Amino acid sequence: MKDRADAILQRAQAHYLDSLLPPRDALLERVEEYAHENGQPIADPEVAQLMRVLLRAKRPRRLIEVGTNIGYSVIVMGRELGREGTLETIEIDQRTLSVAKGFVAEAGLECRVVFHHGAALDVIPRLEGTFDFAFIDCVKTEYGQYLDGLLPKLEKGAVIVCDNLLWGGKVADGVRDGSTDALRAFNQRIATDGRLVTTILPVGDGTGIAIVQ
Repeated sequence: MKDRADAILQRAQAHYLDSLLPPRDALLERVEEYAHENGQPIADPEVAQLMRVLLRAKRPRRLIEVGTNIGYSVIVMGRELGREGTLETIEIDQRTLSVAKGFVAEAGLECRVVFHHGAALDVIPRLEGTFDFAFIDCVKTEYGQYLDGLLPKLEKGAVIVCDNLLWGGKVADGVRDGSTDALRAFNQRIATDGRLVTTILPVGDGTGIAIVQ
């Protein structure tokens, strides 16, 4: 989540756009409260709303998420999948994964949810079949490697959504550190990769959307 309301947009713009978001239900509010109290990074509500729009437009059958965390985005995305849909998600921390499973169980999703425990770079090569939607929100220095592993498993026309691409404004401000440098290189890559059609939006902490050609 963003550290400041004005990390990307001007503060007045950010608060105005927040006022237009639909209210969250009791479960999502509890997940947000848990994340705040326990320092767990989850997708911003505006990113969740963007995901709903994209999922309703795409209607994917098989979705892969890199970075389960406490299950907030699993619930958001899973609610948009029908009974025939499958959502697979990857989390390295067992305790965090247990929390996610609890929240997701409460959601009573119709789709099939498959939890993978392990490092994403180890799990991705073992994934079977192909996917038509991917959400990347995990270790920032590994985004490029996630993309390398996922691209052979993504169908033509698949949607890729990547969170935190502006990294609190640091990417554009020229800050130099491991995560910021990696995200800056990743942004340049997806913006110029001939296999992708990409846009990066100032939504949340910077959201990239790419379509596999």
